[in-house]
Amino acid sequence: MTTRVRTLLTQIGSFILAGVLLYAALRGVDLSEIGTALKESDYTWLIPLIGIVLLSHWLRAWRWRILLEALPEETSEKPRRTISTGATFNSVMIGYMVNYAAPRLGEVARTANLATREKLQFSSVLGTVVVERILDMIVLLIALVSIPILFLDHLSGLNALFIAPLVERLGHISVLTLLGLTTCTGALVFVTYRHLVRRESALQRFWLNRIQPVMLSFRTGVFTLLRTRRRLALTVSTCAMWFCYLLMAYLPLEILGMVSRYDLSLLDAWGIMVMGSLGIVVPSPGGTGSYHYITRETLTLLFGVDPTPATTYAILTHGAQLILYVVTGFICLLVQGSSIRSLAPRKPSTNAGDEETSTDDSPTEPGPTPPSSRPNLLVTRPAK
Repeated sequence: MTTRVRTLLTQIGSFILAGVLLYAALRGVDLSEIGTALKESDYTWLIPLIGIVLLSHWLRAWRWRILLEALPEETSEKPRRTISTGATFNSVMIGYMVNYAAPRLGEVARTANLATREKLQFSSVLGTVVVERILDMIVLLIALVSIPILFLDHLSGLNALFIAPLVERLGHISVLTLLGLTTCTGALVFVTYRHLVRRESALQRFWLNRIQPVMLSFRTGVFTLLRTRRRLALTVSTCAMWFCYLLMAYLPLEILGMVSRYDLSLLDAWGIMVMGSLGIVVPSPGGTGSYHYITRETLTLLFGVDPTPATTYAILTHGAQLILYVVTGFICLLVQGSSIRSLAPRKPSTNAGDEETSTDDSPTEPGPTPPSSRPNLLVTRPAK
């Protein structure tokens, strides 16, 4: 099976998953009532909401720039030029735009875009993106731990939403199955070790000549978290960004009039934001379906919101972000004079010191990429 076929099957599977979860989120809800609720909403809050969304991603771009500045110079004769926050913002928004069409490829697209335009190694830039995601995962884990503490009076809802389904699924897994999976994993690790380290084989040569140089460059990007001297700026930008996310969860409640109707507060918006973030993690296009389902269940089970207003909230927040991200990403693409074709990374060079992102930086639209030079995304794609 070729790389292109595997990628296509992965994308088809993600859209099928999105459709199933979206159906589950909309099941039993009167769509006409959702339309009425959207028409009667107070959209005076929409302008500040758009500003906060863009500010949150400007903060993300600023944080990413701090990590990129910690990358070591590739050559002493030609020092790297300063990267602007505008350049990283363009790449961030382009990545979000791509995520709605090709789940999980948004990170690859924004990495390739910035690496090409700033003449940086793709794998090093990708390492900084991984660091970014690690920071977000740390905050998300802390936020998840805070949920049972902050919402003790909603323990029954948390049990119905998470604990009961988990216990039910684990009950279907036998001890023999777990033992078999563990044995197979150990055997796979042993065989891989034998081929890569103990024997002189084609696989070992492929590792040494093709994969290892990329991994070393990738490690350089990851280590920027240790190299940077601006740790305070990283902390401030991360906290400010997540505060913007909190406001992004709260303001739609004001737009739909749910704050007064269900006595919801900024603290409740924190719970909605954290649970909704889990829906975005699911590999569906831009969290479509998964975000709607988990947000609806959170509002109904934790806060006693009726299914129709809960679904309306999920549709409004996700739909507004989809439109804003796609429009802004497309504008950023036009502003920097690029096309969709330029977002794919080139195949990494066999030499560690060679440039990995040799794509032309011309503002004109590049021609079709020859089949022999098309990228293998499985080599450069970050692990889930």
